[in-house]
Amino acid sequence: MTRSNIFIKIAVVVVIVVCLITILRLQIQFNKLTDEKKVLETQVEEYREDIEELKAEIERPFDDEYVIRVAREKLGYHLPDEIIYYNDLN
Repeated sequence: MTRSNIFIKIAVVVVIVVCLITILRLQIQFNKLTDEKKVLETQVEEYREDIEELKAEIERPFDDEYVIRVAREKLGYHLPDEIIYYNDLN
């Protein structure tokens, strides 16, 4: 009878240890997922801000100022009477 009693105690201890290990692994995984969620929420907010800026850009009138600004920023163009200074310092 003592032998089966010891076997039951060992089995219970093994089950408890396995449960603790499983709980610990799940908690670690939960923490990682929580951190990843925070990072993704930050990215979503940045993308929403970018979308708002692009919507504002689309709603601006398509006039000469817009064309000149796009030519300067995107294409590197300048007006014929402008003097361009280059600076290699960052």
